[in-house]
Amino acid sequence: MTGPDIFQATPRFLPLTGTLNTRDLGGVPVPDHGTTRLGVFYRSDIPMGLSASDKHLLRELGVTTVIDLRQDYELERDPNDLHAQDGIDYRNIQISRYVTESGGRPADKYDIGAFYIAALDHAGAGFRDALSVLADAPGAALFHCTAGKDRTGVLAALVLELVGVARADVITDFSLTHDRIEPLRKRLLVDAESRGEDPREFARLLGATPDLITPALDHLDSRYGGATAYLRGVGVPERVLERIREKLLA
Repeated sequence: MTGPDIFQATPRFLPLTGTLNTRDLGGVPVPDHGTTRLGVFYRSDIPMGLSASDKHLLRELGVTTVIDLRQDYELERDPNDLHAQDGIDYRNIQISRYVTESGGRPADKYDIGAFYIAALDHAGAGFRDALSVLADAPGAALFHCTAGKDRTGVLAALVLELVGVARADVITDFSLTHDRIEPLRKRLLVDAESRGEDPREFARLLGATPDLITPALDHLDSRYGGATAYLRGVGVPERVLERIREKLLA
């Protein structure tokens, strides 16, 4: 079983009450390797409002490392429940800050696809650091942003491309987020309108459809020669690349 069918057959989403979009990067088809290994890396929206049973499940799954990809104002507004939890190595790697400080923000602030390209072009140091943390995690690792869609989505795509997942399946994995975050999407639209934002324009930020990630993946190929060459180019050591492959490939 390969392609979209296996995404339906593999129980990748975690039954957490405090998140909408926490899922395993395992169970994704890899040519000649079956599927990526379950229980190694998890991608998520913000783990906030976790129940005691949620935290127990994450402990049972062996999560020892959390990478928070958000900026300072987001950390203050919505603290991560795992930030100070015993047994958790918490790291904050601010992907958007690299883009902003480099002057690489897209002119159209609602063009989220352009942000993905800008993140590749300007946040390489952040992705380098994140890959190193994932490689060295002693147990399972969870990485997240706010919705588990944009910064998380680009990092997940880089990891999946690195280990040889087919492009169509990388895009399918990205798109799984779209329906999962519908309750969050509605809340964010209400918040945006209360701040005077045009809700129709703001809604452009909230999708997770193939057309949004595909241009960034094409850019990854055309400008950098693919994920492996990109990651080498931003300074990821070969040891780290090999360790990620060892962890995810059966």
